[in-house]
Amino acid sequence: MNAQFSALQLNPRNESTVLGSVTFGLEEFIDQQGGQSQVVLSRAGLQPGMYKKPNVPIPLQSFCNSMHEAACSTGNEHFGLSFGARFQPEGLGVFGYHAITAPTLRDALEGMLSSFNVFQKNSLLRLTQHKGICSLEYRLLDGDIRDRRQDAEVTIGMLNNVLRRGLGPDWTPLAVHFQHPALVDALQHRDAYQCDVSFQRESNFIFFRAGCLDSPMPDADPILHGITLDAIAQLSGSVAQRLSVAQRVRGEVVDLLPSGELSLEQVAERLLQSPRTLQRALSAENQSFKTIVEVTRQELADYYLSYDQLSLSQIAFRLGYSELSAFTRAFMRWKNVPPSQWRQAVKR
Repeated sequence: MNAQFSALQLNPRNESTVLGSVTFGLEEFIDQQGGQSQVVLSRAGLQPGMYKKPNVPIPLQSFCNSMHEAACSTGNEHFGLSFGARFQPEGLGVFGYHAITAPTLRDALEGMLSSFNVFQKNSLLRLTQHKGICSLEYRLLDGDIRDRRQDAEVTIGMLNNVLRRGLGPDWTPLAVHFQHPALVDALQHRDAYQCDVSFQRESNFIFFRAGCLDSPMPDADPILHGITLDAIAQLSGSVAQRLSVAQRVRGEVVDLLPSGELSLEQVAERLLQSPRTLQRALSAENQSFKTIVEVTRQELADYYLSYDQLSLSQIAFRLGYSELSAFTRAFMRWKNVPPSQWRQAVKR
């Protein structure tokens, strides 16, 4: 029987956010890597020094943009992976301190799951245990955020470091899965985690043995743990509202497209609604399922074509097309040029 804990976050302004503490060390790391932190933050829509206000939420889209801009500015295509690997739990502010001061790793993870909606809105953090193996899953739910690679690699790195804090610096996961395709050389991913790393999976996962859950946290502190719990409770005081229906549908479309089987009925089932109810809800927002799928495919096509690592056939698969010819026809309809020609033009 599976033991499962989950945290699903919903943001009051229909905007996904993350606490400013997540930018701790970001400016310094960008500069160390040869980039220009002020330029990167400006292009990403962030103000400098946000880490000095660790409990103030910032747009998650802007944080994801900062990872992309940092990769461009530094020339380090693995910027998110590198930043996540060096990011220690203390940098997560009250959320991180609450985890590392817990009595055991089990308590640390359960605390993270229950308070993840405070740290990051409109995302999923879930721990599942099955046949002696735990899987810690992270996934964005906001379909408005398309460039998910850097965010996934940063966040999985941060979560992995919480596990390592409890299990020791020499501990390694059983495996790591990423939802995005291998857009760049994956060798550095395997070096970072010292285990098998797979791409194009159902979600983002860290796998480890269930016996690890009872490991004591070396920095356990009942007084500080209680103080951070009170601080988290104060931060969670605002009333949460749901993402728009269209945003949630777009999020499911992004996840389901690679399966090649995408329908309103499938999305409705994942959102625990009837197809008719979902269709009415989309109509109330002046949206249609067909348009959402089409626009999502166009935007993802632009994104994937910027990575030479992906062949046109792989991109077609990621967009849910069974044949390259179907993708080519769709792209011609969107851009009036074949995808190969568009990719070459973008490089110039």
